[in-house]
Order: sequence, then structure tokens, then C-alpha cells
Amino acid sequence: MDSIAGAVGSQIFSAVVAAVVTGIGGLVRWFVVKRLPARRTWRYSTGGEVSIVLDTSHIDTGRYQRPVAGLGQVRALSVLIPTLTHAYRDLDLEKVRLSAHLPGHEMEHDLLVLGGPKNNEVADRILDAMAEMLPFRLGGGAITWEDTAYTGDATDGEVVRDCGYIVRAPNPLNPNRRVVLIGGWSTFGTVAAARWLAENGASRSLAADVAVLVEASVLRDGHVSTPQVLRQADLSA
Repeated sequence: MDSIAGAVGSQIFSAVVAAVVTGIGGLVRWFVVKRLPARRTWRYSTGGEVSIVLDTSHIDTGRYQRPVAGLGQVRALSVLIPTLTHAYRDLDLEKVRLSAHLPGHEMEHDLLVLGGPKNNEVADRILDAMAEMLPFRLGGGAITWEDTAYTGDATDGEVVRDCGYIVRAPNPLNPNRRVVLIGGWSTFGTVAAARWLAENGASRSLAADVAVLVEASVLRDGHVSTPQVLRQADLSA
């Protein structure tokens, strides 16, 4: 009986050890495959101080002006959320702000800013503060990179090709924090930029501080195809 009990105990112990090793192996694999690449994409030190800022537009209800976010920013955020949640377990998804309602002190936090300066006051402020270090400027209906103007294309009133930009760099209002800005020529360019960052932001060949201009075709149903890089600049150089 003692030998039988010993054999059973040994089998149980072996099973427990195997389960622990399998569990540890799974955690290590998740960390290497998911978490580390996601953190390389964002470069924030933690998720707890990240504020997500969307455009602010207004709809006249007849009784008051109702603030709303643009569809492009919402679609872009849906593309980016999986990588953010893989990277940071302490990410507070309640800190999604409309730009007009961002508390002043959060301007110095880690920021993810979606949308351009036309409707996003935070994007306007950050881009203006970074103007001397950026290789592009916005205005005149184009994204002008150095001396070349880039725009999307529209046919029969529908956008068929669009371009967008990504900026990943220290927050100019607080160099101890970081900012990621994503925008486009139109709403589809913002989605294209978000998709490119989600798919390519973890690349080891991509500088930590970088500006990227991408373009993508837009299908009739609004689907944004795989973005292609038009221009890229290392902002730490």
C-alpha cells in the first residue's frame, strides 16, 4: 500500500510540476509575443497616466450644442485599443476625453491624440509646440512634408485614397512624458495612420521618436486598405 501511495503521490507531484511549467511557459510566451511588442509600439512607461484625446465637434440639437467625436477617431481608437491593453494592464479607458474637455493638468500626461488641429485643440497645441522638430506642417488642405504637399483623392464625392501621419515623441509640455499623435487628410487618413501604427509600431528598426506619413486606398464601403509609407523621419536625430 505504501508503494502504491508513493507512486500516486509521485504522479500527482509530476502533474503539478508539469502544470506549473506549462503555465510559466505560457506567461513567458505571452510576455514576449504580446506585451513587449505592444510596449515598443507606445513607449509609455505606464498606462495609468495615459489620456486619450479625440476631436471635438458639435451638433446643434435645437436646444444646445452637443459635443461629439468624429467617426474617424472612434474607428482609429478601436484599431489601437488591443495593442494598448496588451501593453498596459493599468490603462484607464475612462480617460478618453474630447479635446475641448481635457483638464489642463492632463496636457502634461502621456497622451494619445487622435485627429488634427482643426477640431482637436490638444493636437493644435502639441503640434505647434513641436513645429521646429517636425518635418511636416498641416494647412492649406494638405500635409506638406518638407516641400512636397500630400493630399487624398476623391471621386464622385467619395474619398478613394487618403494619407495620414503618426508622431511618436516626448511630450513637448513635459519631456518626462510621451505623446503619440495620429491624424490624416480626412477621416480615413486617421484610420490608415492608426492601422499602420498598430501593425508596424513595434518594429525594432523604427526609431523611438519618429514621424511617419502613410497613404492607403479607401474602398466604397469605407474599408481602409493596408497603409504604405510615403515618408519617415527620425525625430531624435
